[in-house]
Amino acid sequence: MISRRFLLTTAGMLGIACAVAATLNPASAEDKQVKLQLAWLYNAASAGEIVALKKGYFAEKGLEVEILPGGPGSNTVQETLSGVAHIATTYAPEIMYAGNQGLPIKTFGAAFQKAPLTFYSLGEANIKSVADWKGKRIGAGQGATAQVKAVLDHSGLKFEDVTFIQAQVPGLLQGQVDVVASWPTNVAQNAPILSHAGGYNTQSIWDNGLQFQSNYYIARQDTIEGDSDMLTKFLEACDKGWAYAADHPEEAIDMVASMSGAIEKDKELASLKVIVSDFIYTDETREHGFANVSKDRWNATLQAYAKIGEIKPELGADDVFDDRILKAAQRTKR
Repeated sequence: MISRRFLLTTAGMLGIACAVAATLNPASAEDKQVKLQLAWLYNAASAGEIVALKKGYFAEKGLEVEILPGGPGSNTVQETLSGVAHIATTYAPEIMYAGNQGLPIKTFGAAFQKAPLTFYSLGEANIKSVADWKGKRIGAGQGATAQVKAVLDHSGLKFEDVTFIQAQVPGLLQGQVDVVASWPTNVAQNAPILSHAGGYNTQSIWDNGLQFQSNYYIARQDTIEGDSDMLTKFLEACDKGWAYAADHPEEAIDMVASMSGAIEKDKELASLKVIVSDFIYTDETREHGFANVSKDRWNATLQAYAKIGEIKPELGADDVFDDRILKAAQRTKR
């Protein structure tokens, strides 16, 4: 459910946003300063945007972009509403909850064509489908309860049919849970599962009723309407950055490392290769181009969340997505 804290905070941020809206209005197409707020820390998942910065692709478009790292406490919807950022990356639930409250935030593209979230179990548990979760202990972060509910609902189960435990990969390896949520894009974290002698099984949210995309680009509605040229140029530069990262992964990770000395380059390189091959470029991008977003998929996603009581049933794709930037941008079909 949407927390009271989220509602109060986002309402407060909306008030602040009105006061700073002028800072988000177009000033000049030349050397325009743009702040991009990431949903997470600098890592392989933001390689395309970092490459676009380091290779000068933003600068070629007349944009002076500053990339701000996110983290566990980051709320990019709030930061975009308040004017901390002109553009941000975020995840489907945050966008849906914002739209549910009528907040003027919309996505205009999605770097990841599929949300990576996947549930892992060890081979000896013989859990081969979500239907096999009944009576099992399901581990995930507290923020993933809605996803768990929706995946269960898709398979005819209820949240009460499982025992939910806040846990990560070590909880699975130590026998505290039977299934755990993780991300195939985090190769280092999943290494003990992938090398488990008895093998492992997976159920992704994508294949089980939640065809979220991920790393959505979001902006205020008035930015989309009043500064579409800036957003179009931004998206085209990101397209070029991700294509370069795909073709030069080692160099791309060096650029990411230049933003954060904390990463382990060999592990991030392995993650980047998975991200590019399985999530950035798919059949969708080969047909429609980089960062494609489907209204039909958004409507199905919204209906899945409405069915479990997370959002209002009348919420539709047009409440969370504006396709004008995608239509205006020249995007690579790959």
